Amino acid sequence: MPSPAPHTGAGDRPRPAVLVLVRETTADVTAIDEALHARGARPIIRRPEALTIRINGRRPVILDADGSPLTPDACLGWTSLAARDAGLWLLRALEMAGIPVMNRAAVLDAGQLKPTLSLRLAAAGLPHARTLIAGADADPDALIAELGLPMVVKPCLGTKGGGVGPLDDRAALAGRLAAAGAERLPLYLQEFLPNDGSDLRIQCVDHRPVYAFRRHAAPGAFVANLHAGGRAETLTSIPPALARLAAAAARAVDAPLAGVDLIEVPGRGPVILEVNMTPGIYTAATLAGPDRPVLEPLARQAVDLLAQSLIRLAGGNIRRRQAA
Repeated sequence: MPSPAPHTGAGDRPRPAVLVLVRETTADVTAIDEALHARGARPIIRRPEALTIRINGRRPVILDADGSPLTPDACLGWTSLAARDAGLWLLRALEMAGIPVMNRAAVLDAGQLKPTLSLRLAAAGLPHARTLIAGADADPDALIAELGLPMVVKPCLGTKGGGVGPLDDRAALAGRLAAAGAERLPLYLQEFLPNDGSDLRIQCVDHRPVYAFRRHAAPGAFVANLHAGGRAETLTSIPPALARLAAAAARAVDAPLAGVDLIEVPGRGPVILEVNMTPGIYTAATLAGPDRPVLEPLARQAVDLLAQSLIRLAGGNIRRRQAA
């Protein structure tokens, strides 16, 4: 992990300390570390497993791996789904210790649970794929009457397109219901939206769209995902209607940092598929293939805006502590 810089900068001014909580060192983490340094902050890059919480008093105390107290001024909760169990409780402890977190634990939790995310998008009146969260005892014919065939099944907890696929007939649906019953889980089903094998990712910082790219599915793949071999096509500008929709989605789920996935349906317009709470804000550029020279400067700009936002968050916390 990159090591933290000294506590003071030019003129011995305190440098805001920003804890970046990560599963592993990725291109995103390296870019964020560099941007925070460049903006005069003190990044502290840690895995959730490196930290200990001391509970002995009204507020928890954060301890580093060597047992020394860790006192960040803000935290970027980059705890992806793979680090959910290790990271979510830790983000809640940080918040209880008075450390502002982006995105907050409750936001990250709700966003990673697809049923909760769908409920929040629908409650905000945003265009979202028709969705059923079906109990394992549901009648397959009743579900087919609601969504038709084919329909799309997704894991309630999933990332990078894993477990997403079409259900083409009643037998396939019945099999998935039986499997869900064995795991005592609901089945997350959505209508199939006709498309050309592509979707649109709009990256947002501070609830504002920063850049966007179209993702084209790899040959034979159902999901347009760069991690699954998809291809990126940079949008040099975001159409205003799509920018407003992405901003509304980020605000609806209270996620300052968000990757909003949309699909444009003929005769219906844009439909929100989901909102990613730990988007690969820079990694997307590294996976863009021939479009990398175009996408990378936009991704760098987004990372710099994220660093500025985290520094503002840390600065507000510093001022609150000084005024207390």
